[in-house]
Amino acid sequence: MLTTQCPNCGSDVIVEEGSADQDLVSCLNCGAELEIASLAPLRLEPLDEEAEEADEE
Repeated sequence: MLTTQCPNCGSDVIVEEGSADQDLVSCLNCGAELEIASLAPLRLEPLDEEAEEADEE
């Protein structure tokens, strides 16, 4: 299990072992949907909701 800080609120976010770049995780504190931008070093970015909505159309 890996942890890093939420880019929105600064709370710890748990990233499960075996996760990969571009996997999605959620911040339990603020509810933000985050994308794993990099595993080494571990870095999360807020999910681009506009791109997600375009994918659904």
